[in-house]
Parts: sequence; C-alpha cells; structure tokens
Amino acid sequence: MRTCDGSTERRVGSARRCLRRRAWSVALGAVLASAVLATAQLSMASAGTAQQSITTSAAVIKLIAATSVLKESTAPTSSSPGGAGAPPRSAGFVTRSGSGLLLAGNRFRFAGANEYYLGLDDNVRDSSGMPTYPTKAAIDDALMSAVATGATVVRSHTLGVSVGCSGCLEPRPGVFNDGALVAADYAIFRAGQLGLKLMIPLTDQWRWYHGGESVFTGWAGYPNDPDPSVNASNSAAQRASEGHFYSDPAVLSSFRAYVAHLLNHVNRYNAVAYKNDPTILAWETGNELWTADAAWTQSLAHYLKHTVGARQLVADGSAADGMSVSGAAVDAADIDIVGGHFYPVDVPWMLRDASVAAAHGKAYVVGEFDWTNPAATAALIAAVQGDPDIAGDLYWTLMPHLAGGAPEPHGDGFAMYSPAVGGNMSVVLTQLTGHARWMAAVR
Repeated sequence: MRTCDGSTERRVGSARRCLRRRAWSVALGAVLASAVLATAQLSMASAGTAQQSITTSAAVIKLIAATSVLKESTAPTSSSPGGAGAPPRSAGFVTRSGSGLLLAGNRFRFAGANEYYLGLDDNVRDSSGMPTYPTKAAIDDALMSAVATGATVVRSHTLGVSVGCSGCLEPRPGVFNDGALVAADYAIFRAGQLGLKLMIPLTDQWRWYHGGESVFTGWAGYPNDPDPSVNASNSAAQRASEGHFYSDPAVLSSFRAYVAHLLNHVNRYNAVAYKNDPTILAWETGNELWTADAAWTQSLAHYLKHTVGARQLVADGSAADGMSVSGAAVDAADIDIVGGHFYPVDVPWMLRDASVAAAHGKAYVVGEFDWTNPAATAALIAAVQGDPDIAGDLYWTLMPHLAGGAPEPHGDGFAMYSPAVGGNMSVVLTQLTGHARWMAAVR
C-alpha cells in the first residue's frame, strides 16, 4: 500500500534491488524493447495536445503487438483472450496443487484489483472526521466495477484488518464489536454472488486508519510515535517497538485471539463463518510485513489451518516493494502463496521471484502493482500471460463512485475508476480488462 501523497516508501535495505539480474527470452526481450520505445514516445508527446493522444495510442498498440508471440503460445483454447471468457467460477474453494491453483478441478489463473476500503472507508468520513462503513450501494459499485473490468479476484485489507479504532472490530484490547463487520459481511456475501474470490490480509506493517501490528504492540506497552506517518520503514525506534509483534508471547496471544474471533465470525447475510466461506480465496498473514520472519509466518499459517480450522489457502504477507520471495516462507508447510508488490513495475524481478516460488512448490501472486504507465503495464501483462508460474496479479487500486455518481476521491496517485477518467487511464483500463478476461479463460 502506498503513502497518501503518492510517494513510495521503501523498506530499509532495498538497495539490494541493484543486485537483481535475470536472462530474458528473445520474445520477452522484444516486448521490453517495445516498452522502451513506448515510454519514449509517451514522454515526447506534449501534454494536453492531440499529438499526445495519438502518440500514446500508437505506442501502446506497438507494445501490445509485440506481446502477441507470448499470447499465442499460452492462449486458452476454450475462449479467446479478451473475449467474453468463461462464466464466473465462484463455487467451491480455491486449492493449490504444487505451484498452481485449482478451482473445481480446473487450473485457476486470475487478474483483478485491490479494493482496500470494503470494510471501512477512509475516503468518506463522518461529521467528526472518522472513516465510515461503506454503504451497500458503494460496495455494489466497487464490486460490480471489478466484474465489469473482468476481475475474478479482489484483495481488500479492511475485511481483515480492523483494530484500534472506534469503528473497528477490536477497538480496545479484548473488546470485540461484531457490529463493525456489517460492511465486511455484505462485501463478502456480495462478492460470492458476483463470482468473485477474495484475498484478505490479517494485519498491516503500515500504521493506517484500520490498525495493524503497531496497535497490538502499543496495547502491550511498547511505545508508538504519536505521528502515524512515523513507521517501521523510517524510524528505528518504531521498528524496534513493532519487532515485539513477532516475539512477545503476550502480543502473539492477543493477535491470535483477534484472528480467531474474526475467522469464527458468522456472516449475517449468508450464515457462514468466515473460515468456512469459499468466496475467500486466501487469508494473507498481513500486508507488507517486510520485518516478519519465515518461522513466524509458518506458525501463524499453522494456527489458521490447524487450530482455527480455516478451510482457505494462506498467503505469506511479507510481499512488499523491494522484497524477494527468497526471503519469504517458501519452505513453510502451511503457506500456499508467496508474491510481490511492484512500485514501479519490475518485470525481471517478478519473473525471477515466480521461478523461485515454483521451485519451492508455492503459487506466486503479484499482490499489488503500479498501473499508471501504459507501457510498463503492457509489459507486465505480457510477462504474466507468458509465465504459467504466475497464478495471478492485482493492480492498486480500483475505487468506487459516490452516491451522486462522481468518482470517490483517493489521493495516492493510483486510483483507477470504471468507467475510466482521462485518456491514460482509459488506455490502461482497456489493457487490464482484456488481460483479466484472458486469465479467466485459462483452463
């Protein structure tokens, strides 16, 4: 998840990015060459002129054409890429077989979006300035926007991270308010009706409005900086405090009690406990937990599956920009999915990590990526479609509309809307929609 002013916060030690190298196939090399050409053409165009629109369109067309060799080699035979595709495949749990995902016995690959706000929305606030629960109409708008753009999976933080705020599931230590899940209940129920699957993080390294690991360490007496923009990425003191989230027995117990309460909650709309709902593809151990170690991740995954009894897959939540899966829980018995977040898109890094994941028998998912560069997005799409080791990808972030129909504002620079707002967004939304339908048709 990105900072609210659109800047990119990098984990400590991300200078190791300079070490990445991977050999490319001839076909993918052609794609990247076209990506460079496209980017150059985009930057040469004068902003706000007709020439910019012409140059943008031509650059993207060239890039998409360059990917055709990869698409032909992996195109599903049951439905043409970008076409109507297969009907929604929502029945049953998604399972893992080796490094691949399955649904109803068929190969399951996907493309979709992040919609972090489905349980509690910070963009729409009440008279006292507090985040609000999205209305049914807002949730419908968000999920139907995802469906309209071909998505089959949505990732949403606030369906699983809800601690330390007045509107949260656990506003104070040991005090639970299941009324706070009114929007989450409807979102999960409605997603199932629409044929969507969900990926849900359980905590967060960042200090956002919905809470995260710093809430639990704060409850245990470890100091938190009063400024929530001070976090583990930019403060050694804050990082040291939050480090106890992974080691202090009292904090571990408190977090597990929260997780158990959440997963045992029975949805008021479908009478199904969260842990038994096949609409949920996977529980993610957290969002961008770059300080988590593999032992903690495996311990939580084991707890989810064998103590709480969750029937869904479990994803390693250490995926973050600048983090490689080689440092994730790739050998953890109860982890099914590992992945990456990319700001900006980094195709060589993604392909390298997907190969590592497959070698360790884990599915690989791009949990977040920056969609704002059409050339880079086209390169990512081509690479994903050409690499069966990549199970799916989710861009950041698809936003809903307000009650009057206007786009709901979101100021991080990555807001996507359907219908698109602006020429650049329109180009990318067309790319993403075709890609999602292509992935949904894979068998």
